[in-house]
Amino acid sequence: MNPSPPSSVFLQGGHEMGQRIRDFDWASHPLGPPHQWPPALQMALNLCLNSSFPTAIYWGPELHVLYNDAWSVIPAERHPWALGRPAREVWSDIWSVVGPQLAQVMATGQGIAQFEQMLPMERGGVARETWWNYSFTALRNADNTIGGVFNQGNEITETVLARRQRKAELARLRGWFRQAPAPIALLRGPTHVFEIANDAYMALVGGRDLLGKTVKDALPEADEQGFVALLDEVYRTGKPYLAASASVKLQRAPDQPREERVLDFIYQPVVDTAGQVDGIFVLVTDVTDRARAENALRLSNWQLAEERARLAATVEAEQRAQAALRRFNETLEAHVKRGKPPDR
Repeated sequence: MNPSPPSSVFLQGGHEMGQRIRDFDWASHPLGPPHQWPPALQMALNLCLNSSFPTAIYWGPELHVLYNDAWSVIPAERHPWALGRPAREVWSDIWSVVGPQLAQVMATGQGIAQFEQMLPMERGGVARETWWNYSFTALRNADNTIGGVFNQGNEITETVLARRQRKAELARLRGWFRQAPAPIALLRGPTHVFEIANDAYMALVGGRDLLGKTVKDALPEADEQGFVALLDEVYRTGKPYLAASASVKLQRAPDQPREERVLDFIYQPVVDTAGQVDGIFVLVTDVTDRARAENALRLSNWQLAEERARLAATVEAEQRAQAALRRFNETLEAHVKRGKPPDR
């Protein structure tokens, strides 16, 4: 291979794509030999080849494609065929989207930035849903005319699909939570913002608007009774808190006195992928009716014991009276036998 002429020094470097561009038969290409390319294209290509970020250049009226190693994975099986091809040929599957965008930049000189743009790109012979962040920037010649477009971007399909899956899982989780018979809530962040609260939990607190609010704002009585301080401690230490038969006063209806409920509950810390606490899972069991029944049973048992004690005392007194009567009768009989009345 002949070394590049001095005027083509801008093509040095670039690893695999740099070598492919240097070896390409540009003499028979519409762009012509690289040493004759406009300075704007030479400078942009030098920047492109030596960038580690996916970068491509669309140059000339046909928007012929030049690109670096990092960008070469984007066209998939169209690489390296895509090198030097018109953009319309390279991106025939998504031209309805990117074609007007490129035309707008070429016509106006105003750059375009797209975030989470869906492109139905064909890969392996099948149109696939792909997602991208990318920008198109006008490349100007020395006379200020627009010669091409500088493109940088990266694929975020995995990120978008993972987020979509997480949302779907969260929706399913919300559905399960909503149907659960026990009150359940999920709090996020150090201020304990309600992210999830199921129907049973909403009913427990009187159907108040909770989602997106902190516990302190949504349930001020919980803060007054020290429960927010308990949440703070769980969030800080990462240790769960369990309560049994805790007496809690809740505002269960507007303009009504607070109602005392007896609750079993757990504050379970939730950790993120880094192992840091980022939320608290709350599970509540309303045992008010059970506690009231137990209290009533204890009262009933106490009353029964008192009644039994009184009955026992009565029986004992009656037994003592009967014993005294028997002794009197025995004394009377003895005196009768001796012929004299008993002493009185």
